Amino acid sequence: MKIILKLAWRNLGRNRRRTGLTVVTVALGLALLLVTLGLGDGSHLQMIDNAVRMGSGHVLIQRQGYQAHGGVQRALGEGTRSQVRAWIEQSTRDAPVPNLVERVFASGLASSADGSTGVRIIGTQPKPERQASKFDEKLVDGDFLRPGAEDQAVVGAGVARKLRVGMGSKFVVLAQASGSSELQSRLFRVRGILQTGSDDLDQQLVIIPLEVAQKLLLLPGQVHQVAVFLEDVEVAGTLARRGRMVLPDATEVLDWAEAMPELTEFIRMDDAGNYVFNGIFLLLIAFVVLNTLLMSALERSREYALLDALGLSPAGRFFMMFTEAVLLALLSTAAGLALGYGAHLYLESAGLPLEVFYEGEGELSAAGAVMDPVLYSRLSAERVFVSAAVIVFLTLVLALAPAWRAGRRVSIRLLGRM
Repeated sequence: MKIILKLAWRNLGRNRRRTGLTVVTVALGLALLLVTLGLGDGSHLQMIDNAVRMGSGHVLIQRQGYQAHGGVQRALGEGTRSQVRAWIEQSTRDAPVPNLVERVFASGLASSADGSTGVRIIGTQPKPERQASKFDEKLVDGDFLRPGAEDQAVVGAGVARKLRVGMGSKFVVLAQASGSSELQSRLFRVRGILQTGSDDLDQQLVIIPLEVAQKLLLLPGQVHQVAVFLEDVEVAGTLARRGRMVLPDATEVLDWAEAMPELTEFIRMDDAGNYVFNGIFLLLIAFVVLNTLLMSALERSREYALLDALGLSPAGRFFMMFTEAVLLALLSTAAGLALGYGAHLYLESAGLPLEVFYEGEGELSAAGAVMDPVLYSRLSAERVFVSAAVIVFLTLVLALAPAWRAGRRVSIRLLGRM
């Protein structure tokens, strides 16, 4: 076996140009695969984080049927809220919960002296919402809600434009309360104006304190949603499944994927597109590797005849050629991992600015989620291992045909031509 390994290594060195080109080609392919996977996973995590922190959560607890049908009357009572809080306190041992936000939602009409528009009202707890969401980061004027001021409101830039209001301006919100056919109204002052990057959200959003929203909608001690924010998005599904087993049947517990099906489908389609692209790219690499190994086998017929005459068995020649492929795969994979992971580390810290590809104004959005202007790579150890394993496996499978050709019985008459 030692002599076969030595022969295989010397054979790779005999044609350094061909060996070098093959190693570079496969290494660049693996590096590009790692970069593509890292940026894809990174962009998806950024989209999930942005969507989760714009009025949603990693795990949502609501009244049964609220996700599908909505309705002001479908709210969680004080008893259910206490059960949810107790369950969350118990769950923090396995899945740290840095933030818990209670909210109410309603559709209404906002009007000022200069205009009116339909709005989506979010009643929330000022301090927890500020800590958990990105609303505070999206402010273009003013400040976010502060505890204690009941007449304050934060509005989307589109709402402010339609109502023609600015900081400190007054406007009235009308909404239908729970269990009542009459509209309830409340006067607010603009405390902040935010621009989320989503035109639909900016033209509807009105955020007010939770207690004020409960009074406006006649929901004393009730909320429509308890939003749980986690440090690790990967544990959201597990926590949601545990919640379904513990909390009453009258509640529905959803992870972010169930709460935002459009975003989930977009990520699946994007992953599918990436897999197709990577598959085509791997196919091209496969042709390069197969061509290199076949050409090497075809050009060395005399060498195989000489080895046969010297007593090297067909199995020995087979394993010699296969060992060359193993060494080639290991060299290519090592170079590809070094290059690809180095690029990942750079993109993980510096990121890839989207302005390189996008020259339009404003932020990009997809499936209702705003995309950050800079994409950062996120590459798991599993992705690295699987990518390297695929390259090695592909190379070794492709080496079987050239190795079989090298191991066939050759004619001794070839020696006379040497």
